[in-house]
Amino acid sequence: MSFEQELEQKIKSNVKMNEPMSLHTSWQVGGPADYFVCPDNISEIVEIVRLSAKYNIPLYIIGNGSNLLVLDGGIRGLVINIGQSFCYINRIEKGLIAGAGTAMTMLAKTAVEYGLTGIEFAVGIPGSLGGAVIMNAGAFGGYIGEQVKSVKVIAPDGEVKILSNDELVFGYRTSSLVGKGIVIEIELELAIGDKEQSRSQMEHFLSERRRRHPSLPSCGSVFRNLPGNPAGQLIENAGGKGLRIGGAEVSTQHANFIVNTGTATAADILATIDSVKKLVKEKYNIELRPEVKIIGEED
Repeated sequence: MSFEQELEQKIKSNVKMNEPMSLHTSWQVGGPADYFVCPDNISEIVEIVRLSAKYNIPLYIIGNGSNLLVLDGGIRGLVINIGQSFCYINRIEKGLIAGAGTAMTMLAKTAVEYGLTGIEFAVGIPGSLGGAVIMNAGAFGGYIGEQVKSVKVIAPDGEVKILSNDELVFGYRTSSLVGKGIVIEIELELAIGDKEQSRSQMEHFLSERRRRHPSLPSCGSVFRNLPGNPAGQLIENAGGKGLRIGGAEVSTQHANFIVNTGTATAADILATIDSVKKLVKEKYNIELRPEVKIIGEED
């Protein structure tokens, strides 16, 4: 029996072949993945991990594709999309338990409706919770890692594990979860708050996002900030604002955003990233580090 036959026999979810990744990334670019699966439950993920190891098929995990550049040649392997089946939020005594596929905006708003405070900053963050925790996403001075009590993962060997806070380390745009497996559920410890105050704070954050961030397709911030040196300011001062290659453009609204003006390819975006890095290196002798994840093959 082949990998494809076993996959279709043992996984009840819809298994797609040669799925365009442009449909699953916020930049709206990317070539096809050999296999693309949105699993319905933990058991299906464990089975996919087992089958991928058995047949030596590379495995890639995505959420809503908001911090991801898939190259134009696509992905040789299998993509697991942690999506709708893992989008849920349950109230517990001291916080929330949420699935890794839960949208950050939904999470922040639900917490406030439960009278909880601590993740208002997450409103408007385009990613889902699993990816946000792995990269310790943050905004307006807050970071999701500060609220994490435990994380449930499926380890590379297929075992389901719960990692407690004292087993986790969070840094700027990173965490010790990288390489630990597939994040499926997170427990957040929050404080009791004032609903009206929290709603007002979230509206302020959303207003700031609308004012500062472009509306064209993007991945959010492309480069990591340096202490005391916001990447967007460095790029703007180096003359990068408005730089355009093909259908990709450094946003004229915020220079740490590269937008798809409608016809961009992943190659356009990659070339723009490289050009921006070169500009800043030449002017300031500073090496900008992308925070966006780049996967797949070039054409």
